Amino acid sequence: MKLALKMPDLGKVFRRTRTGLSVYMTSKVFRVLELDSEKRPVFEPVEFVFEHETEEERRKAISNVIEKHGLKGKEVVSCLTADEGILKFQRFPVAMSKKDLLEAIDWNIKAETQQIKEETIYDYYFLEKEPDDKYIRVVITIARKSSVDKLKEALKSFGLQPKIIDYEIVDIINYGIVNNLPPPFSILYIDYHESILTYYSKNSISYNKIDFNYRHYQETQDPTILDTFMIEVRNLLVINEISNIYLAGSVISDEATLENIMMNLPVLGILDLEHVPPSFFIPYVLSMRGLEE
Repeated sequence: MKLALKMPDLGKVFRRTRTGLSVYMTSKVFRVLELDSEKRPVFEPVEFVFEHETEEERRKAISNVIEKHGLKGKEVVSCLTADEGILKFQRFPVAMSKKDLLEAIDWNIKAETQQIKEETIYDYYFLEKEPDDKYIRVVITIARKSSVDKLKEALKSFGLQPKIIDYEIVDIINYGIVNNLPPPFSILYIDYHESILTYYSKNSISYNKIDFNYRHYQETQDPTILDTFMIEVRNLLVINEISNIYLAGSVISDEATLENIMMNLPVLGILDLEHVPPSFFIPYVLSMRGLEE
């Protein structure tokens, strides 16, 4: 069994009339989004941010949404968060035979999974080659099977049918690829409880999870929290030789915080979403994946 990883083909998206239903679900956040073939929401996107609610209260809130919009029995695309998976980028000489290439990929996967003491699920994807490429570029994703099973069972418990389980890091990078951000590009994704700095180029893919609880900052308005975060981001930019970034995620809706970040970090652009709130950045990519499939 493998973890799905595939760059969406927008041509296929526009030729279809069906919808793409996505669910982003953690212990703290629930988001559901359904897009039609015009990339418009079928219903108003729903977001719950849980703080002190009991498990029963959370389940009731989610169940009510599923029932209200008639989503039971529908296929859904979801994803594991950054903490629940691993992404590896590998390059192999273009002259390698197919047999040798597949063996090399298998060896790399085994080397990674041997370090994990639990049963794992993996997938790999060949990035598109350019005429002058000397290397075959491969993206490998690995996750614990227990994490995948837990998410699938959670979706099924609400009457949803998990079709694809993606990986959050892949989704962030996919947005840049699908929307033709000129490589190399870097996206700083800031959600309520996590922040991730991703970097994509022809020769490398990297990502860093940053300890910044944006939700806590919203509640306290403690400037040292935001200052510490921006210092860490700047350090990562220097270490990874990144000159500028695109911003995405929930923070875009907060004008004051957004202005502060743009004044202190080399922001090249804001990845706002047409017809969809910024906090639905990941579900948006997932819904597009659902349309493509």
